[in-house]
Amino acid sequence: MLYKFNFISILFAFFFVACNREKIQSNKDQGFSVETSKKVNEIGFSTDLSDDIAAYKTVVNIVRETGLSQNFLILPGDVEKVKAYIEDNERILEYNPEFMEKLQVDTNWYGISILARQIGHHLSKHELEGGIPSIEEEIKADESAGFVLFKMGASLGDAITALEIVITEDSLKQKGIAKNTRVSSLVKGWNNAKKLTADTVLNVSDSALDSLMRDNTVKKAQKPDFSFRVFLAVEKRMYYIDAEGKVYQQINSKYVPVGIKKDSYKTGFDWIFVKEGDSYGVDLKGRLWAFSSDGNFHIVGQAIKLNSK
Repeated sequence: MLYKFNFISILFAFFFVACNREKIQSNKDQGFSVETSKKVNEIGFSTDLSDDIAAYKTVVNIVRETGLSQNFLILPGDVEKVKAYIEDNERILEYNPEFMEKLQVDTNWYGISILARQIGHHLSKHELEGGIPSIEEEIKADESAGFVLFKMGASLGDAITALEIVITEDSLKQKGIAKNTRVSSLVKGWNNAKKLTADTVLNVSDSALDSLMRDNTVKKAQKPDFSFRVFLAVEKRMYYIDAEGKVYQQINSKYVPVGIKKDSYKTGFDWIFVKEGDSYGVDLKGRLWAFSSDGNFHIVGQAIKLNSK
């Protein structure tokens, strides 16, 4: 009787191991990297990014106006508006989706100033101890906001009015920074952007302009005509796909091929994004999926189809 029980137990264990191997092999056959997708669990990223692409584009536009490189991760979260902080040595910009949605409706200098200020904390590499900026960091962020507001078309009056609303809200939180100090910092940033723009225009002579146009023509010829832009959240990086299905990454102002776009033969996926040996399924909404070590698929990125020229 004991022998029969042990035999059944061994048989069940063998069957369990065989099933697990079959499941792992099945997912590998689908073209989704199990090893790479372990990073999904570490980040805890399972948000539907398709609802937040507009928010991501708004942030990228502001960063572009500063002329600096993005050094933070963008995530939706349970915050009042938007908040910059550091967690596990990772810079994070967490935003309220409803707040970001309002920025898409019409020109909202108040909202833009808040967002630009929080982005400024990261781009200025502020320490943000305990998730709270110091007085010096807050004043510097006001300057960054002034710079961005000018670049995005806000008048000085618009910029100051937006800041005054922020100051009123901050006074309720007892931040204790003199209003004149904050306004002066904002005006400094606004004027710096204006001066930079004016200097750029005055320093470009006709011959220099011709040269600049020739350089841009060469650069444009060297830049592939992209069909897709892909944001991979697990890496916090952007990739580009041309009409031939080649995947590029921008490295030191150059577009370097790092992968391919493949047709999918699996139900539920429109195509496959392959990058340096790792692959992700892409559904009809452009969401990138990866098989995780917990046995489930998770959304890890978003593909955005670009308009054909």
